Amino acid sequence: MTEITEKIDAYVRELCEIGDDPDYSPDVNLFDEGFLDSVKAAELMAFVENTFGITISQKDIVLYPMNTVSDYAALAERKLREK
Repeated sequence: MTEITEKIDAYVRELCEIGDDPDYSPDVNLFDEGFLDSVKAAELMAFVENTFGITISQKDIVLYPMNTVSDYAALAERKLREK
């Protein structure tokens, strides 16, 4: 797991009060499994933007899936490379 994935994973675990839920992993669909709703998704997006100093645009939201911790990490890594 990359450092970016670890930071996002730790935040999601805290935000969603996941603890050691066996159904959770960085690759699980957070919406399908009920870990994220629209409010928590907005909080997660703000965390990713603020933590990594990036901006997630409407275009990014359309172009890239953001359903898993791994998806958010991949987007953050992509945006950081673009800087």
